[in-house]
Amino acid sequence: MIPRELFLSFTIFLAPLLHGQQFDLNNIKIDDVKNVLQGVLGKTEKTNPKWSGSPGDPNFKIADRIAIKDVIDAYGIYWDTNDLDSYLSLFTDDAVGESYNDKGEKITVRIKDKRKMLKSMERMDYFESNGIQRRHMMCNTLMLELSESFAHLMQYTILLTTNKNSKVEIVTPIFYHFKLKKTEGIWKISYRLINLDAPLDLKLMP
Repeated sequence: MIPRELFLSFTIFLAPLLHGQQFDLNNIKIDDVKNVLQGVLGKTEKTNPKWSGSPGDPNFKIADRIAIKDVIDAYGIYWDTNDLDSYLSLFTDDAVGESYNDKGEKITVRIKDKRKMLKSMERMDYFESNGIQRRHMMCNTLMLELSESFAHLMQYTILLTTNKNSKVEIVTPIFYHFKLKKTEGIWKISYRLINLDAPLDLKLMP
């Protein structure tokens, strides 16, 4: 914590720059110094920035954007490293997943449904037993909505596979829609839509 004496010395140093502003140096408060510095630097504190939804608008909380990006990156890495517990921890308990089958029909599942979790475990076991290494290469991200507790984004991904530690192939580009909720200060995925540009070599099962 910065000592009171340092604040006092810094304030005295700035005094000629403050255009006649007056305060009692014997009763100076940290908030006084903060307000003065904000005035000198031409800055105001934004406690609740509201993002317009337009790319390029900086009026959002940087910490939320970084945390959301962490979740999306972790999504690919946890799956690719067959860490099912950590992967599932990224989702809310009622998270919904949607995808399309070969007939173009939409399939809806609960991510944490016991049958779905078992299917995910079987897929990871299949990769390991057959010498398949997946890599989700997360690319472009477009934020559509962002508030204090809700986010909706689109995410491009290139899915790579290395078979038998020898042949690397592109399986398919993936176009995700993610919706996230902030629960007890932590961002988690509540909805995921998977759009594939080409069929998976191992079908995406409900």
